[in-house]
Order: sequence, then structure tokens, then C-alpha cells
Amino acid sequence: MHWNSPPSLRHLLRRALGRSVLLAAATALTVTPALASPASAAGTFPVFTNERNATTPGLEQYGAVKATVAYDWFAFTCDTSACYSNGGALPTETEYKTKMLDYISQFGAGDTAPVVLDFENIVVTKLSGTAATNAFDLWKELITWTHEAAPSAPVGMYGYDYNATNNTLTKALHADGLLDFFAPRAYWDSGETESSWKTQFDASVANDRSLVPDQPIYPYVSPNIIGGGYVSGTTWSYILTQAKASADGVVVWEPGAADSTACNWVSQNSYEMGVITGTSSSGPLTATATAPSGNCTVPRGATTSVPVTIKNTSSATTAATTMQSFTGAPQGISGAWQYWNVPALAPGATWNTTLYLTIPSTETWSTALFHLRTGLSDTRWATVVL
Repeated sequence: MHWNSPPSLRHLLRRALGRSVLLAAATALTVTPALASPASAAGTFPVFTNERNATTPGLEQYGAVKATVAYDWFAFTCDTSACYSNGGALPTETEYKTKMLDYISQFGAGDTAPVVLDFENIVVTKLSGTAATNAFDLWKELITWTHEAAPSAPVGMYGYDYNATNNTLTKALHADGLLDFFAPRAYWDSGETESSWKTQFDASVANDRSLVPDQPIYPYVSPNIIGGGYVSGTTWSYILTQAKASADGVVVWEPGAADSTACNWVSQNSYEMGVITGTSSSGPLTATATAPSGNCTVPRGATTSVPVTIKNTSSATTAATTMQSFTGAPQGISGAWQYWNVPALAPGATWNTTLYLTIPSTETWSTALFHLRTGLSDTRWATVVL
């Protein structure tokens, strides 16, 4: 389900892209005095993100890569006679390419980031007969123009890939020089169960593999439930686990984190991205941050005193160490510790300090990932910024 709103390497990336970047993760309430810097794109499971609004989660700070979705600005339709835009003449090549570049700019994607075409009314699985072949011919032209407008970007088509209708036409659209990857719908609908979601997901992956086995599959997922609200942390973990087992990456579609009800998916996402990027919490000491809100939310435009407990979770006494300074914090975020010197701790022993966390009013991401570091450990803490 994509918005129809009016706001804008190929062969190399067919395989390489299928194994390159990441998603976003931050373990529950745990912190180190350094804000997380984006992880390098060294993972084997790329996570792409479509974010363009004023206040977005900023999944790139967790290691996701910004990518573009081009919505159906032109309102394409096809029937047995021809294809149309808004019921009339199709756009010119220049008009189409200008809009594609506009979408790339809106989503802030790099030159080599994927571009997904979301023209749902002309996907060939929804049409039949001459209408489908007319749509096929239009798709070839639009895909070619997209490649010409963004020559380094791999191009895919958002679709309902569990539907095998017109598979011959779909396969032909994935020929050399046309579509470079699959982007099947894999959202969590209201009332969805793991069983119903997996049945459709598995059917999409199986169908795509049968058509072009060597092209990457990047399912479209979202922490937003289609119908309202956010998925639980357990559900977000399930979606990503299934995707890692069967697909080659994911695209996270226009995610949201507007209030405390997003805390579960944000925290789980931090954990998952830590695994994907190889930057999980580590070391014998674990930092647990307790925001005054009682959940994962912290305010922008204020300094918040956050109690932090350091615990030795290993089986040996740890050496005395120090809390580490915040470095590389994005968007002007800063922090300082009340107490810096961590004493030697026996197994299971704890020590307390306070983090004075300052988030300026100019900060725009709706989440922030922090690393709470000592000289011996690194703990991830993901917050929702209100």
C-alpha cells in the first residue's frame, strides 16, 4: 500500500546490492556516552529506507541506506485500447524524467541507491489480455526512462508478487536493461497473523525466484501496521528474521515513530540492526538507562537527567574504568555524565550515574540511537524523540 501523492551499477548491484547495507536497531533501555554514528555499509543484508517527511525516524543512523520510491504521480491506467495518465495523454519523456529526479531528491537517495516504481494500477498481475500487454509496453518505456534519468541506480517495481498472473510478462520485465530486482509487498495488515503473513511472503519469494533466480528480492516492509498503529517488537523481529532467511534485503517504507507506542519496534529495530551491522552491544558491562518518561521517549528542546545503571554481567570481576564522552552526535545532540569513574565490579554488581542528555529544538529525527560506552563495553540505547 503506497501513497499516490504529488510531493519526487545496475548489473553490479543485482548481486552486490543484494548483500551490502543494513536496517536500524537499538536495544532496549541501555546507553554509552557517545551517540551512535551510522554503521558502515559492510553488512551482508542491505536494509533500505524510504523517508522524506520533516520528522522521520532517521533509520540511516542505525545503518540503513536511503532509497527512493516513485509514487504514481501520473495516475497511469491501461485498458484494451491504450494506456493513459490521469485519463489522458501520457507524460513526455522529459516530464517523466523530471518527476523521477524530483522523487530521488525528496527521499535524499544517493546515485547508486535503488529506485522503486510504485505504479500499482498498471502492474501486469492486476490486468488481463490486451490491457496487460499494453501495460507491459508502457512499463518497458518507463523503466528505460528511469534508467536514463538515474543511470547508476538499480530499478525495481513494487508489486503483489504472490500473484502469478501474467508471469511471462513479469519475467520479461526483468530482462537485462530493465528491472534489476524484485520489491514485493510484505506489510503487516490490521488483524494479520504470523501464519497469514508468512504464507503470502513465502509465495512472493518463491514466485520471484522461479522467474529470475539471480536477481535480489527486497520485500517492502514497515513497522507501521496498515490500518493504524505500530507492530510489536516481537513482530518486527519476526518480519526481519523471515526476510533474512529468504530474501536478499528489505526496504522499510515511510516508517513512523510518533509517540511512546513506537518504543517496542524502535528498540527491537536497534537490536536487529546491531546484529546486521556487526555493532551489537558488547563487553562485560551493561548500561541500563531509565528515561524519566517511564518509556523510551525523551524531549527535544530540553536537557533531561537520565539515571543509568552499569552492571557487570560477566562471571569475573571487571577492572575499574571510565564512562566515555559523547562524540559524533548528530543534529547537535550532546551529553555529559554526573559520575565518570566506574569502580571495579564483582559479577552481578552495579554502579549508578546520571546522563545529562541535551537534545536541541532543531533536532528533526523522531528517534535517536545512543551508544552508552565505558572503557570496557558498549551498550545501545534507542529513544523516541518528542
